[in-house]
Amino acid sequence: MRIDPKRLSEITRKTVEAARSEQVDGVEATSPVSQATGADQVSLSQQAQQIQRAHQALSGVPEVRQEKVAEAKRKLAQGTFEIDAEAIARKIIEGGI
Repeated sequence: MRIDPKRLSEITRKTVEAARSEQVDGVEATSPVSQATGADQVSLSQQAQQIQRAHQALSGVPEVRQEKVAEAKRKLAQGTFEIDAEAIARKIIEGGI
């Protein structure tokens, strides 16, 4: 299929207009009233709000727990680090790892 370059701007304009008038994945498009005033509005679905709260809660938790790393290094250096193979296997089977 060949796209006529002369019609490309018309196709783009129609696509943008259609996107503005539809509701996509629980987010309402900007209304004509808010477009006239210059204020954009977004309405998040309940699920999106929950995901946002979870993300904010997790952002304060460090990815690496330094105290656990320090303890493992200390035990390795002392030769007292023990591996519980059964616990590891159980976690793998349960899908925890």
